[in-house]
Amino acid sequence: MISLVFLTTLLILTGCNPTPSDSTNGTASPPTTNAKKTEMGLLEENAQEHGRTLPQKLPTPIIQTESGISIPAVQGSYCWSGMCADSVGGMDLLEGHTAVPVVVGEKVSIDMGIEIPPDELELYEYVENKIKPISSTDGTFQFPKEPGNHYYGAFIRWSSPQDSQISLGDTSFAFVVRVVEKK
Repeated sequence: MISLVFLTTLLILTGCNPTPSDSTNGTASPPTTNAKKTEMGLLEENAQEHGRTLPQKLPTPIIQTESGISIPAVQGSYCWSGMCADSVGGMDLLEGHTAVPVVVGEKVSIDMGIEIPPDELELYEYVENKIKPISSTDGTFQFPKEPGNHYYGAFIRWSSPQDSQISLGDTSFAFVVRVVEKK
């Protein structure tokens, strides 16, 4: 009976022993690679194998009106080349930024400066604290005919050719314009 109690106690204490089973008295170290970074590395290799090589540097949108006015964008959240960053979104992203004057109804285009077209392009306008989608497949649209400040946002994504649910990279940004009447 004493032997049974001793063996049971020994088994229980062995299961609770913090020393690794190889008796090295070391502590386990966390993995040195970031799982997201490893996943992105594999995705980049997959993209390169299928002719979809995205640049390493996060693209900066070139937003320009048909009359040549450049509109600066404010960078939002993104995942690119194994790095992800979150930021505030919506109109909060534009707080403190000056609206660029543009003409009512003028056409505007957004170019990401990448030869590979994105698989997903979502454009929207913030109207009275609501998101109003803008229909566009090529990154162009027209400014409204109503004068005043107009706030815009965009989300752009490049996907794996094998699985559209796997993102190779994505970015979001916002910009603000002041629509004015023609002079």
